Amino acid sequence: MIKDIQQTIFGTPIWGVMLNDQKYQSKDYIDCLQEIRDTQISAKKSNFGGHQTHPDLHLVPVFRELIRSIENLTNSIISEYTDNKTLRLEVKELWGNINTYRDYNASHTHGGILSGVFYLKTPKNCGRLVFRDPAVRSDGHIIRNKDYVINPEPLACIFFPSWLEHYVEPNMSNEDRISLSFNLDRK
Repeated sequence: MIKDIQQTIFGTPIWGVMLNDQKYQSKDYIDCLQEIRDTQISAKKSNFGGHQTHPDLHLVPVFRELIRSIENLTNSIISEYTDNKTLRLEVKELWGNINTYRDYNASHTHGGILSGVFYLKTPKNCGRLVFRDPAVRSDGHIIRNKDYVINPEPLACIFFPSWLEHYVEPNMSNEDRISLSFNLDRK
């Protein structure tokens, strides 16, 4: 059978972890994001509707512990991909997303080396995270990987290469979908 000689090449890694140590702080994060939504105009990037903060939340003290956790995790990830044992990544951008009914994020990529999302509030039918197959020349071809879908869960943190194209489906819930997104680069 030909399947015996099949190899899958050019895999794209993503990582997921539950940040259970952030359970109690997540309420503070939500409160902070809701206060920003009520006092500042939304940034406009990939979001269609909803509210997106400016990407400077990494400078806000309430997020320090979360940033420390993210940086520790990403430095263990990056060590698998380089011989440079002194290379460290740090959060360069952190922003909040509040998507209400029918709000979504169009297909986009990020800057930096690694990016991610930390879910704070994810009601049922609030929109999935969809990673696009990075083999751009395969669009419309019969031999193509399917897009990879992640159902969001509170306290889940997903990491991915910043170049990996992705989007967020519309929130079909009547409740807010709340998350924090981030980009990491060299210190």
